[in-house]
Amino acid sequence: MKILIHHFDQNAHGIVRFSDHEIIGVYDERPELNGKSVKELLNVDKNIVLTNDFDKALDNAVQKNADLMITTGEGLYFTKPNNVADWKKNITKAIENNLNIYNLSKILYGDKTKDLKELAKKHKVKFDEASDTHGYEQFFDYALKGVDEPVKTPIINFTGTSMNSGKITAMFIIKQKLEKKGKKISVIGTEPSSIFMGADEQVIPEVYPTLKATSAIFGAIKKVELEKKPDLILVGNQTGLKASVHDFKEARAGAIVAWQIMLASKPDKIILCSKWNNTKEIKPHLELIKHSIDKQVIALIINGHGGKKDQVMDIINETEKKYNIPTMDVFLTPEKVDELVSTLL
Repeated sequence: MKILIHHFDQNAHGIVRFSDHEIIGVYDERPELNGKSVKELLNVDKNIVLTNDFDKALDNAVQKNADLMITTGEGLYFTKPNNVADWKKNITKAIENNLNIYNLSKILYGDKTKDLKELAKKHKVKFDEASDTHGYEQFFDYALKGVDEPVKTPIINFTGTSMNSGKITAMFIIKQKLEKKGKKISVIGTEPSSIFMGADEQVIPEVYPTLKATSAIFGAIKKVELEKKPDLILVGNQTGLKASVHDFKEARAGAIVAWQIMLASKPDKIILCSKWNNTKEIKPHLELIKHSIDKQVIALIINGHGGKKDQVMDIINETEKKYNIPTMDVFLTPEKVDELVSTLL
């Protein structure tokens, strides 16, 4: 599949970094990103340069026979009326050029996208959204089966101290390393970009009723156990266990969804991730995990993106000494990641 990405947020970062699909181009309206390469921004060896000229990005995608435009940036487009107008205008142009659309937003847009869906139908292209309020239905029977026949495959939950803590990046890097060692790994993704990054199943809890959200996560785990028969199941969490539940502007469910994923996945082990400048949250998160599910945190992963190398390395060493838990950055300390992977074999 050939893909054009509309807006370069953290979901797009993961797709660019891990997707097996061909990324034709990346559009982002911010002038400071215009002309920047993904190699420069993400240290990824891919020849993709961002542009803030959507018509140019679309023309290039059409010339290269792109199949799909993935659009993201939910908080930006949901909260600013002028950006909503530009967003809809760009999607309209993509549909008129016969590109299928996948909206990554976890916000339930409802009538806001009704006209776009009708236009897509007219042009005989697809308009799919991650915020499918009935997405849980496909997993419910598996959840019931999981209650009667408990999951036996070991489960590792990648939990963070906050958003942007590097959970998803860490999970897919460790997945790749385990697979290179001959292990069969399944991934349950809870971010809307997960299916484009190689997850076996994708569950978006925000748009489900509470009871349905937990059954969907647990059911997805049982489904991959039965159908994929993996050696290990990795589950990506969202945001942090203490995250605000009042971030209505950005439409984030905060700790509510983090606890849903944590408890529903019934993990055997935890890998806790933290942004380099937010390590003060490690201690309370360790305590919350200890007193709630009493499972072992086998590693602390520091997301050093944006920090100076020496500074991040000092934080890694200090954190490991403080908590006596293996601590690493997936890019700065690959040898320590390899040591972690060896303990999972």
